[in-house]
Amino acid sequence: MSATEVVRRVSAWLLALSTVAVLLFVDNIHWLLTRLHEYNALHRNHAWYYAESIDKVAGVVLCIAVVWCIRREGLSDVLGELGLTAAILPALGFALVCSAPMLVGFAITRHFSPGNSMLPMFFLTVFAPIAEEIEYRGFGVRQFQRGTGWPFWLVVWPAAIIFAWGHVEQGASWDEKFGIFVITGAGAVVFAWLLQQWQNLWFPIMLHITMNLWWELFSVARTAVGGWFPFALQSLTMLLAIIVTLLKARNGPLAQAENV
Repeated sequence: MSATEVVRRVSAWLLALSTVAVLLFVDNIHWLLTRLHEYNALHRNHAWYYAESIDKVAGVVLCIAVVWCIRREGLSDVLGELGLTAAILPALGFALVCSAPMLVGFAITRHFSPGNSMLPMFFLTVFAPIAEEIEYRGFGVRQFQRGTGWPFWLVVWPAAIIFAWGHVEQGASWDEKFGIFVITGAGAVVFAWLLQQWQNLWFPIMLHITMNLWWELFSVARTAVGGWFPFALQSLTMLLAIIVTLLKARNGPLAQAENV
């Protein structure tokens, strides 16, 4: 093995370890911030989403800063590395089509009854999904794979497992925790696969947003576990996203050259 190959392999492993370390830090930002009196005071005196917005912003800024330190390029190049410079409108259309089973299914079986006012609704359905996709898919999968050259089915698991584990605390029982872990973990893998196929982070972002939006607008459940029928609709949405992507891929490359 040549010296160049040794350096390349060592660099890949260092990037892999640093990526996992950053994801673990991001996953525990909330717990770390609760060590601060000011953060706890913000939680006590203001709505919950004010303090938790700090968690999300801190995680996104950290991921962007790490990519910048690795690549030493301008902001547009860093955003491109995360998959954020690609077109948004095709991703929106894709998400609306693929999430239609959830919208139609909930509209037929449930009442339109948003459980939150405008700001918490925005946090849950737009702000948090964008932050999580940047952290766990853009940074945790895309830059990881591009930096190491490792196959997708190897690099996808650390981010998916950490992402799923970060949602487990929402469960009230062990059964619910396990269900949340399985559903969010599977969703993380599918979202990452969509990013890998389209080379456009807006595709998983928009699908994440629309799925969360229909869930909240019809007050399905407080966690990702909402019973067999919502689970069936979630699964159908994911399956439809996979099918649409595969069908589109048969007609030519999904991504433009500058985004690959």
